[in-house]
Amino acid sequence: MSLDAVGEAQTKSHFEHGTETLELISSLIQSQKADDLVRLSEILNTYQEQSYLLDPYLEPIIEPVMESIREHVARNEECPLLFRLLYLLTKTRGYKTIVKFMPHEVTDLEPVFDYLCNMKDAPWEIRYICFVWLSLICIIPFDLKRVDSYSEPENSLPSRMLDVSKSYLKSTGKEREAAGLLIARLLSRKEVSNDYMSSFITWCKSQLCSDHSDVFEVAGILSCLCSLCQFAPREQLLPVFDEHVVPLLDMPFFDNYSSNSLIRKLRIKLTQRVGLCFLKPKLAPWRYQRGNRSLHDNLKQTSVQSNTNTTHAIDNADEDSEDEIPDCMEMVIDILLNGLRDKDTIVRWSAAKGIGRITQRLPQELAEDVIGYMLELFQENTFIQASSGQVDLSAVSDSTWHGVSLAVAELARRGLLLPNRLTEIIPWILKALKFDLKRGSHSIGIHVRDAACYVCWSFARAYAPEILAPFVNDIARNLVVVSVFDREVNVRRASSAAFQENVGRQGLFPAGIDIIQLADYFTVGNRSNAFLKVAFDIARFETYRYAMIDHLIESSIRHWDKAIRVLGAAALSRLVEHDPSYFINHVLPQLIPLAATRDMQVLHGVLLAIAEICLALKSCQVMDQGPNDFWASHDKLSKDLASVIKGIPPRLLDTFGSEHTREAACRLIECLSLVHLPCDQETLDHWRKLVYSSLERKEESVQQFAVEAFSAFSATYGVDQQAIDVCLDKIRSSRMIYGRRGYALAVGKLSYIQQERHHWLSQVLWSLCSAAQVQQEHHANDAEAKRNAVIGLHDIIKGLGDHFKTIISKSDFITLLQSLQDCLGDYSTDQRGDVGSWVRVVSMECLQTLIQLVSRLDSSTDGDPYLTQQMIGSLMSSLLKQSVERIDRVRECAGGVICALIYDTDTLTIPSDSVLRNALDRDIPWSTPSELYPAVTPILGVAEYRLDLLTGIITSAGGLTETLVRHSSSCLVDYMNDLPVVSDNQETLTLDTMCRCILSLFATYERQDRVIMPLLDVIGLLYESGTLSNAADDIHIDILMSTRKECLRSKNIRKLLSAVKVYAGMASATTSTRVKNKALQQMLAYLVHAFPRIRMEVSDQLYTYLSLLDIEKATEQTAEAEEILTTTEWSTLNQDVKDARDKLYLLLDIPKPVLKKKS
Repeated sequence: MSLDAVGEAQTKSHFEHGTETLELISSLIQSQKADDLVRLSEILNTYQEQSYLLDPYLEPIIEPVMESIREHVARNEECPLLFRLLYLLTKTRGYKTIVKFMPHEVTDLEPVFDYLCNMKDAPWEIRYICFVWLSLICIIPFDLKRVDSYSEPENSLPSRMLDVSKSYLKSTGKEREAAGLLIARLLSRKEVSNDYMSSFITWCKSQLCSDHSDVFEVAGILSCLCSLCQFAPREQLLPVFDEHVVPLLDMPFFDNYSSNSLIRKLRIKLTQRVGLCFLKPKLAPWRYQRGNRSLHDNLKQTSVQSNTNTTHAIDNADEDSEDEIPDCMEMVIDILLNGLRDKDTIVRWSAAKGIGRITQRLPQELAEDVIGYMLELFQENTFIQASSGQVDLSAVSDSTWHGVSLAVAELARRGLLLPNRLTEIIPWILKALKFDLKRGSHSIGIHVRDAACYVCWSFARAYAPEILAPFVNDIARNLVVVSVFDREVNVRRASSAAFQENVGRQGLFPAGIDIIQLADYFTVGNRSNAFLKVAFDIARFETYRYAMIDHLIESSIRHWDKAIRVLGAAALSRLVEHDPSYFINHVLPQLIPLAATRDMQVLHGVLLAIAEICLALKSCQVMDQGPNDFWASHDKLSKDLASVIKGIPPRLLDTFGSEHTREAACRLIECLSLVHLPCDQETLDHWRKLVYSSLERKEESVQQFAVEAFSAFSATYGVDQQAIDVCLDKIRSSRMIYGRRGYALAVGKLSYIQQERHHWLSQVLWSLCSAAQVQQEHHANDAEAKRNAVIGLHDIIKGLGDHFKTIISKSDFITLLQSLQDCLGDYSTDQRGDVGSWVRVVSMECLQTLIQLVSRLDSSTDGDPYLTQQMIGSLMSSLLKQSVERIDRVRECAGGVICALIYDTDTLTIPSDSVLRNALDRDIPWSTPSELYPAVTPILGVAEYRLDLLTGIITSAGGLTETLVRHSSSCLVDYMNDLPVVSDNQETLTLDTMCRCILSLFATYERQDRVIMPLLDVIGLLYESGTLSNAADDIHIDILMSTRKECLRSKNIRKLLSAVKVYAGMASATTSTRVKNKALQQMLAYLVHAFPRIRMEVSDQLYTYLSLLDIEKATEQTAEAEEILTTTEWSTLNQDVKDARDKLYLLLDIPKPVLKKKS
């Protein structure tokens, strides 16, 4: 799904579930069913991000619920589901919106409060909603004494409400917030404030300073005080705040909660609200006012014009109020400024808003002091680099920069940042847009860059175009750079939004409309798309092009994240097309000296950038006159490029983390080879040494880059017999495992079409075929080396193309084909699992290319054909075996090759082609067992495919995946059940033939548990299903003898358990006394096996066998045998167990085996 589709799917235009919601609420009120509430919860959750869509339906939703609740309150009955529904509404839409629809009649006050008092043990949602409801009712415009049924002052309604609310301030749930809200609403009433305000503040101070207060109570009290400052009139607060609350702000008890972000946030919030109480509510007359802001007018502007609706800052200081500023404001502002440095975002954000609100009420002189001190925080821990003269930010605090950026945005939005400050502020904001400090293996600064985008967004809304005109180009370039090249998607989108806002509000950004169409919310969402496509499109505008190039050079290719360095280099490559000469004359000379750095991250990015730029110069036609002529005209540049590899510090190629450096170095060699850079022999030898050493590295990524470098280097500068001999020696070596991997891939990348290279090919093929086989020495049997050898063969076959038969002899072809077919039998395993599957998959892909190529050449050329029917039949048999084995990936690959050979290779004649076409549809889902095995099983009727296909089905039937086992085994059993036991027609497949085919697997895979264990499981299943009940006696005997031979001296418990099931099934299924006795004889022998698990399993199977005997066969002896089997403790091996076993021989009339003495 595209990003646009995702955005549309998550955006709704209206409340789609309105009718259903009302029906569910009606049902909930009437029946109180929990299922209705569950569904309502699901509906509300889908509107969590667009809760405003509920507004038209809130009244019909809430009113019936509240009416029902009022009835329950009157009867003092619990109705938790309705209260839970109201809580869900407050969670979705917010309590401030929901409370507006609650009834607030005077008569509800005492009943609701009494109901709350009785709900101490009820679900918390009841208490929460009651507190919220009371906070609305208690602001009725009547004296509370008139509705108070108690006449005693000490037991008055306000007193009781305050006491109950204070008890819930220490609650750990949502009731704490709602209780604080109720207290604030109560104390905001004048008559309650006069009686209880002072005592409540005193109580709060004592609780906060108490040694017994916990974090929940502290949070509750601070939250309550914040609400009190918000709701109570300023005149009621000032008398008590100066004496009681202001000292609280700086008390040492806050140090006890220094690690609690909520307490720190509440402290900041309380501080700013206390400060606001001491300052009269007013708008600063000195603030900057932009006046009327019209998007339509801005978009019509074609040049910077004077906005006639704009008014500037009022500098008349006489209009500032003469009100005296309290002394405590110094402490308030100091706390807020320190809050900008806090480690948690919620604290910094609260401090930033506090700074903005308080500054708005200060005289201009004091406000300028606050702003000046705040801006000094940008310079904290910075210093000027002596070499470059630039500001070094490595020691600054990211938290401080984030907090100050948020504060700057808040001040700008309120018009408190006067235009004369912009010259000072904007350079810091532009630095914040690219703030990225490395810390260990990662970096910090995402939140700073995001806040800087917010600042730029707020500037667009706050200032007139002529004010920002001097800074437009700098802001525009930096926002574009961040929009396309930032690592984080949220920052790219924030920068894009800020750019879009500036285009709309200011109308000054160069090519603004074109840019916002290219870099919108969705296009910058994908990092690769932003770097490679959006950046390329924007670079068509010269205003932004060079800023983007500079950012890529100075930041992206030096980034701590490898992915960004790679994308940065690729982006530079894309931008070369717009101005090749700039890259030749400025960028490359700037990058080449950096290749001698000892910083591995910078070195990696620089080498990649040089490589990609050089390759891009070739593709953008600057070398059309020929590479030699181009480099001759840029002699100094070519010499500098040739010396880059030699200038890499040797330690950086071998130390920890050097794999990235080697990747980039090999990529540079590849690209310089592709552009035919002229080099002396010494340079070429150095390059060759680096490539060869990289081929021997253990990292696969390094080897891949080295292989591509080897290919390009050899194609441009040539390769001789000595180099081929070195490669083949490395491939044949059993000691250099990593070298075998790399060189096997490397020789496959060479071109062998040239006449002088034909005689190399026989040796190369023989070496790769040998390296692809299973090695006898365990340490040399490396899966990656074998896989890479096959990939090398595949590359050679593709490289030869139509020259295959003219270069490769028939004998070499037969060797190659047989080697690849042998690779299909590689089932090597290690701690990673079936690593042989890697070899089998690439072998099948190689075989597809080989067979299709050779069959086409055989049909189009005269002479002896390379492919024979026997070869094709053997190959198809091997592929069919792979197509039904355990691993999904292997089955899909084999199925794809089979279908390609059957349906897409007209020049190939496949044995029993019609059977395969009828059974295997082109679109068959090879990874779906339920559809695959019913389709494949009928192919067992083809004799030349039967053995391999049966082997594959059996190994799957003995697997561990439940669906695979079920479908493969059931299809095999059903197929064999439908076979006739014998037939006069020799071409008809019979049960006897299938059984003998199954028996042949014992000999073919003797002592190979990978096949034998599933084989035993399948035979046991065939006995259990009755499929083998009609088989001949000699088949049963052969199965028994083969099973016995496989399990002799075996210590594999799973294998032995499978054998027990075979014996038990054989004893139950056959009617032959001879076969039955031999099977039971073997089972009785296992009753004294060394493993307790085997003894217990045999006893269970024997008991099951005896309990299912027919009535005529059940005797007293069998009943006694059953008794012995159930009463004997088979888990311990002692003389009693042996005696019990011996007695079973007599009871079941089974001759006891006699050990033969050795002669």
